[in-house]
Amino acid sequence: MSDELSIQGTLAETTVPDLFRSLIRSSETAIVSLEGLGRTDVIYVNEGKITYASSTDPDMALGEVLLRSGDLNLQQYNQAMEHLVTPRRFGGLLCELGYLKPDDLSRAVERQASAIVLNAMRYRAGNYTIEFTSTFPDEIVTLPLSTERLILDGIARIDFWSLITRGLGRLERLLAQAPGSDARGYALELNEEENHIFSLLSEPATVQDVVSRSYLSNFVSAKTLWGLLTVNLLQDAEGAEVVQTRAAEETEYEMAAMVERYNTAFQKIFALVFQKIGDHIYDFVDRVVLHLSPETLPYLSGMNMVNEGRVDFDQLLNNIISSGSENQGLVVHSVLHELLYGWILEVKSEFGGTSLEKDIIALVNKVRK
Repeated sequence: MSDELSIQGTLAETTVPDLFRSLIRSSETAIVSLEGLGRTDVIYVNEGKITYASSTDPDMALGEVLLRSGDLNLQQYNQAMEHLVTPRRFGGLLCELGYLKPDDLSRAVERQASAIVLNAMRYRAGNYTIEFTSTFPDEIVTLPLSTERLILDGIARIDFWSLITRGLGRLERLLAQAPGSDARGYALELNEEENHIFSLLSEPATVQDVVSRSYLSNFVSAKTLWGLLTVNLLQDAEGAEVVQTRAAEETEYEMAAMVERYNTAFQKIFALVFQKIGDHIYDFVDRVVLHLSPETLPYLSGMNMVNEGRVDFDQLLNNIISSGSENQGLVVHSVLHELLYGWILEVKSEFGGTSLEKDIIALVNKVRK
């Protein structure tokens, strides 16, 4: 994945745990920003592990988290707030006032980050941005959080059926235990409910089969299945071709609509550049493609990018299926975003500082929105 790439989308079409699952499986390093309900949560993932989190939600501030957990009483909280000058020093202030031992400060910050992540997994609407990167800002500390356990606990707290069905999918979905999941499950210290559902998948079974055989309620059984799937203790048991075909059928309409939205922008950019340089536009398009990462180029195999800059959706989908990628929607979004970024880079190189650059940047911002 390109370090410069960022992906944007709506949480009405996916779930936060499923965003985490993709990053965990590919061991990505990224900054996940979630916006909705009047707040912004930012979660840092380092090589597939959640390592830090922050939030603009005042109820997720360090003092409020410690007050909620009982590690800070109301009198101490009020006195600390009266002395507070810089919010970022709240932890240090608690130590200065003797309400928190210096050795306990890191554990308090861990508790705060965990609370933010647990709360963030309940998003039902809003927007997300995944910014792939190799480094985090200097002020971001690495916390020893248990990513899989955090996700399982977060899903266990979810009481929205709409999120569970969105994450779990079809009742006919065939699941099985993932290779090596026995040892990983032991290390995660699965609780009674999780162990029970996990044991029902000793042989491949559908979601409906597991739910009907479980002594837990259908709601809890389905939710627990989703949790085990999200932390990759379970996996799809159907043949790869069946999974790829079905996934393509289920999301083809949405992916086609996304490609058409970007194609409209590509056509407009193509037309604007053509007005300036005429037939040299074809050399220009070749240079746009040179900005793409080696990981992205195979997805554009077999396409003629001189067709007004349009992406051939059918060819793109066939290339993605042939690659064996499981998250086709995420790949489509990545390819389109990186291609759009390539146009921007070449426009800046050729027409930087001109009115044409400004017009194209305005077009790009409209597409992103």
